[in-house]
Amino acid sequence: MTYTIGLATTFHDPALAIIGPDGAVLFAEAAERYLQYKRAPNCEPDTVARMEGLLKRHIPPGAEIRIATSWGEAFTGFLDQMARAGSFTLDALRGLSPELNRSLVPERTERALIASLHHAQQRAGLGILLGLDRAHGKANITGIDRHGHHLSHAAYGCWSSPFGDAACLVVDGMGETGASAIFALEDGQMREVKRHRGRESIGFFYGLVTDLAGFDQSKGEEWKIMGLAPYGKANPKLMALLRRLYRTEGHKLRFADAETVREVAAEIGAHRPADIGDQGWADLARCGQDAFAEMMEALLAETAALVPSENLVVAGGCALNSSFNGKIAGRHGFKSVFVPSAPADDGNAIGAAWLSHAGANPGWRAPKGPLTPYLGSSVSTEPLERMQAWEPRLQKLPPDQIPLATAELLAQGKLVGWVQGRAEFGPRALGNRSILADPRPLDAKDILNAKVKYREAFRPFAPSILAEHGPDWFEDYQDAPYMERTLTWKEAVRHRVPAVVHADGTGRLQSVTPERNPRYHALIAAFHALTGVPVILNTSFNIMGKPILHTTEDAILMFYTSGLDALVVEDWLLVK
Repeated sequence: MTYTIGLATTFHDPALAIIGPDGAVLFAEAAERYLQYKRAPNCEPDTVARMEGLLKRHIPPGAEIRIATSWGEAFTGFLDQMARAGSFTLDALRGLSPELNRSLVPERTERALIASLHHAQQRAGLGILLGLDRAHGKANITGIDRHGHHLSHAAYGCWSSPFGDAACLVVDGMGETGASAIFALEDGQMREVKRHRGRESIGFFYGLVTDLAGFDQSKGEEWKIMGLAPYGKANPKLMALLRRLYRTEGHKLRFADAETVREVAAEIGAHRPADIGDQGWADLARCGQDAFAEMMEALLAETAALVPSENLVVAGGCALNSSFNGKIAGRHGFKSVFVPSAPADDGNAIGAAWLSHAGANPGWRAPKGPLTPYLGSSVSTEPLERMQAWEPRLQKLPPDQIPLATAELLAQGKLVGWVQGRAEFGPRALGNRSILADPRPLDAKDILNAKVKYREAFRPFAPSILAEHGPDWFEDYQDAPYMERTLTWKEAVRHRVPAVVHADGTGRLQSVTPERNPRYHALIAAFHALTGVPVILNTSFNIMGKPILHTTEDAILMFYTSGLDALVVEDWLLVK
């Protein structure tokens, strides 16, 4: 009866996961949802008030609890030594340079991030301890395990995949010794093959491009580079400048020194158009995405050479680059590619918890994936039950009528907020916390941006498609359960769903099956029956700059203060 609570404890994207005695994931959610604070920088994943309710719901009184975190013991000890030496004091940070260094971020910023990382390790588990006191009157904690950062990424990616054997590539902004690592999954067990060393990283490179293009990586705006890139033109001069920041030597990726980094950044900045405003620099976005692809190709080639396999798992923050993910299959010998629903640091909550569980249960094997992403919080319909007394436009329908009623609204051009079941684990709405629209009108994207999302016009909206129809609509169709890759629409069908066809003819699709999400599949099937189109437009239920909603009250607030035409929460339908 030992439960494991995993904590993702980086300075951004904190999260927690609860694993049962059999290794099953009972709950997993990023802290940003509960806090409604985008990416929740420097926030603990296990706030006391949050933990009390989760512990009562998922862990019985008297059960033993093991805590697991996502940074290793040796590295945490090194951070402790730095702290004792005064490296993280305000005076020490004030004395550092605000200029870019060879890690592609400013020296002072890098040290401040590491200081924040140290503080996160120091307070890991405190909320669980006090939450247990409040929930059960005692805290039966057996200890805390600290696991390597990239190992946690690999554990979550590999053990949530459908593979028993695979190569695994982890790429992100930073780890204990470097920003990427290669693992082998063999008969369900992982083995580290190569750990890269050095402060430089592809993740920080992409962040630098984000800043130089007019956005802000500290706000997580790397997404905008992916969306803007197809609107840009190949620019040989910009590409040559970016290539000064890195080079490939065989299978090895090398980065420039600090002086070169500063020179290149200054020269790129001098060429930035003055009139880009908040729409960004499209040509640099295009070149930045192309450079990212070049660097990832080098790492993929190395991975294939070290771990020959038809199966590949990609994890780490760089695995959120869906534009590149869709181009991997069929290259370097990889026929099947798996990216988990939360490949960035939030996913390490599950990875760390699984590593502790596996360590305590040597014969344990993760159940064959892919793991369901619907692992987060449910919402209460009690606010709607109270509203029924004064809101005549609110009604509760029989469960089997909800999909058709919603499909009819979509076919009429209505914008629908859709809240069902448990929240998705990861950054993307997968049919449980979504805003939905008809993908057929050419102006649907502009209407949705103007009335609800309020975000840049260049950013695409995603298609959810009935998986059985995928091969008829996409070239070289690949199953995409988590909206983790872009594929190319077939030329003949693009005119039928223009609202979800990006400027380069691609779409970041979600493959929907009745096994993964029966109600969402039923909704799209009903829309297909009405329109002949097995696709709907799906975007996250939030406005720009805010996390995906967390409660029914959040949904009601967005309904009344935005241009949504209808709101569906479980079996409740509210219309304007």
